[in-house]
Amino acid sequence: MHIKPECITCLLNQTLKVTKLLQCDDALSKRLLDDTAKILIQSTLEMTPPQIAKDTYANIAKITGLEDPIQEAKQRATKEALKVDTSFVQTLHDAIKLSAIGNVIDFGAQKQLDLNQTIQSHFSKAFGIDDFQSFEASLKDAKSLVYIGDNTGEHIFDKILIEHITKHYDIELFYFTRGRPIINDVTLKEAQHLKEVATLVDSGVPTPGFDLRYATQEAKNYFEEADIVLAKGMGNYESLYGVTSKPIFYLFIVKCSVVSADIGVDIGELIFKKFPS
Repeated sequence: MHIKPECITCLLNQTLKVTKLLQCDDALSKRLLDDTAKILIQSTLEMTPPQIAKDTYANIAKITGLEDPIQEAKQRATKEALKVDTSFVQTLHDAIKLSAIGNVIDFGAQKQLDLNQTIQSHFSKAFGIDDFQSFEASLKDAKSLVYIGDNTGEHIFDKILIEHITKHYDIELFYFTRGRPIINDVTLKEAQHLKEVATLVDSGVPTPGFDLRYATQEAKNYFEEADIVLAKGMGNYESLYGVTSKPIFYLFIVKCSVVSADIGVDIGELIFKKFPS
């Protein structure tokens, strides 16, 4: 999905949020914002938001000397997710819905939503788009599933979904992480929570979304050979939607006006969409 003018202000705002998280002084904050502005000036409308974010966050890491500037926020998000009582999750569809709701844990989102409030308001709410029946039908004959992770914290709910899938279906499951720290996306380090329920795969991708151009050969092979691909989060939607002909199930909560307009539903709606259908 190509960037829109709204993405430009969003990426600048993300840099501002990082400066506040790191408690940067005014001079350093201005330097980081100026650098982000320069990167945006050099970008084109044919680029995706994750492609540009790769460069802005790499610059933040370089200037601050912090390989993982959002590490503190990721740790907090994981602790918050682990505190959630998930005993109300009884079915596979319940697990899919909770995983989608968990997608509110997103440092880079245009609109920030509270996890516990969203669970209370959305768990009894229908999906804006729900291709669950197609997903369930696909699972019956599938031998392998690639689950492309998104943000740290929500990966705790990904684990619950994976457990529900493997409980009912004899399927080999691969969980993809990012190749290095980028925003609050899950890397191999944070994904250790899932090592007992899935084969963890470092995708090699440095963007906050699975961009095939950066993926390792191993990740590309798993992706192409998988009977089912489940891509979690808006970053993966922005990176993959319309780019590959391979059918993909996209699972996320709409958190920005650009994706809202692109997919045709309101901000805050839960999405479980297969494309191509």
